[in-house]
Amino acid sequence: MQLSIVLPVYNVEPYLRECINSIYQQKLMNFEVIAINDGSTDNSLKILKEYAQKYENFHLVNQSNKGLSSSRNIGLEQSKGNYVYFFDADDILSHSINSFYDICKIESPDIITFDADVFKDNIKNGLQNTTKYKEPIVPGRIIKIKTNQNAIAFNGKEYLNIICKKKGYSPVVWKRIYKRSFLIESNILFYPNLIPAEDDLHLFQTLFLNPEIIHLSKTLVLHRIRSTSIMNTLNTTKSYESFNIILLELFNMNRKHGINEEDIKVTNWLINFFVRRIHSQKPTLKEATRLIHLIKENKVPVEFKTLLKFLRNFMRNEIKS
Repeated sequence: MQLSIVLPVYNVEPYLRECINSIYQQKLMNFEVIAINDGSTDNSLKILKEYAQKYENFHLVNQSNKGLSSSRNIGLEQSKGNYVYFFDADDILSHSINSFYDICKIESPDIITFDADVFKDNIKNGLQNTTKYKEPIVPGRIIKIKTNQNAIAFNGKEYLNIICKKKGYSPVVWKRIYKRSFLIESNILFYPNLIPAEDDLHLFQTLFLNPEIIHLSKTLVLHRIRSTSIMNTLNTTKSYESFNIILLELFNMNRKHGINEEDIKVTNWLINFFVRRIHSQKPTLKEATRLIHLIKENKVPVEFKTLLKFLRNFMRNEIKS
């Protein structure tokens, strides 16, 4: 089995057929789909059962609601492919996905990255002009895939240094295909109930292992932005808890991977970045102060932008009191 497509499903009835059809309309070979119905209350399960009866390589797992991370972990556990792709059940797969096979014929990377285009609600609304889901340019070895098509090979540390210099990154897991053995042997799973930013932590955990990466500068997926998605209905408390969990994990990575100047620079930037994300949730003055002390205790330099966030929160709390 070459490719396992893991498809967590939760109440996406209006988009599910379009998503699954986009998979089976490709010229994919030697692949499987593992759909995890995560306690949907609409007709998503009924639709999934139809496809399970129609296709032998469509495997259905039905469970009570456990969350996106849990569904992805179950899909990874049951997958049999050499590579695993965590696909979102409201997105559309591009015909360019076949380039995955072209790469695997000559290389065996740990991660394959690619670009995505986005559209709002319905593909008929047209694609939006955005660079949010385009990978940064990372210098590396050029690989000739086919006529007039190149890919770039580099490693995880090189990627981390680039996103640190650019002060931004695109963590979404559906923009990457992973070698299954790399995830399994490294015990890389999705942190349960981490909403949002479960993809951020997963990205950091993989990149700090310095995997071999190949980037294909092509759009392999069309990402749907909808007002009812999880990312648009988050509550502040849940976001705050998630960012704090990631911050603690980053401190662990700093102690584990901070063995040279470049690694320390990257982890310091990431820690400051997530402290600012926590401050964006407008914590109390006591909590904001705790965060500043926490990064100092871990010997992480406080960036000016982080200090500015703290001061703004301080002034906001002073006005309230």
